[in-house]
Amino acid sequence: MRKVITTLVILVSMLANAQTDPVFKMGKEGGHFYFEASVNGVNAKLMLESGVPGLMMSDAFYEAHKDALQLDVKESDMKIRYLGGIHKIKYSAQARLSMGDAIFEGEVKIVEGATDIKMPMQMLHHALDNSSIVKMDLQNNELCVMSRAHLQELVKDATALDMSYNKWRYPVVNTQLSMDVSGHCVNVKGNFIADMGNGSLLFLNKSQEDVVKMLTENKIVLKEARNKNGKVVSEGLYADKLTICDRTYSDVSVGVNPFKSLEECGFLGLKFFTMPTVFDFDNNKMYLCK
Repeated sequence: MRKVITTLVILVSMLANAQTDPVFKMGKEGGHFYFEASVNGVNAKLMLESGVPGLMMSDAFYEAHKDALQLDVKESDMKIRYLGGIHKIKYSAQARLSMGDAIFEGEVKIVEGATDIKMPMQMLHHALDNSSIVKMDLQNNELCVMSRAHLQELVKDATALDMSYNKWRYPVVNTQLSMDVSGHCVNVKGNFIADMGNGSLLFLNKSQEDVVKMLTENKIVLKEARNKNGKVVSEGLYADKLTICDRTYSDVSVGVNPFKSLEECGFLGLKFFTMPTVFDFDNNKMYLCK
């Protein structure tokens, strides 16, 4: 009898250790990554994000499924700016929702007139140990919500960087940026938002003091893009070489726009994350894997 009990204990232990972490397969559309998952049992198409202050849900989706979602919403007069414009938040709620085999926990914002649902990965949790660890592998179109037990084996030889969060709860990395631009070697050290809603490699914040100083002191002339009416709609620069987070890129176009509400130097976008990356949101670490 003791042998049977011992065998059962071993089997249970093996099953626990073999517990697979939930993996979401993603597809790329319009420069963004999307995945499908059930939200409290309701099938939904979610856009991978990190630069939003909560689960940004369209009002049409909320109204169609509010009985299943069971959100305790409050009216809101907040407005939020996406790259596509300013949107009104109709309602907000604090919620814990099932997200496939994972858990979402954080703010939910019901956005008037929105057509998609933006999912901030920093608010995903593992269903078993409630850890908030996400592995993003864009080359293989996969997003994995990891348990704490599986972390060390994945980040053994990775480059580790410290993270923090700004006032909007966006993940921020402090790092050195160096660029060769028009014969000048320009440098700035500061905070950069890890922004999964941004399709570029790097965007600089023209409203940030250190960025302005870097451009001015090196007499960097920004290239302008105009619409058919001659209005400047964007600016940028071209870097022969660019190094950030100890990763080096060649022949890179960098957008330069004012973001007056943000204090960060800029954004690291999807084109930066060509390597598998693990975000340990509990312990404020970002791991760039080999």
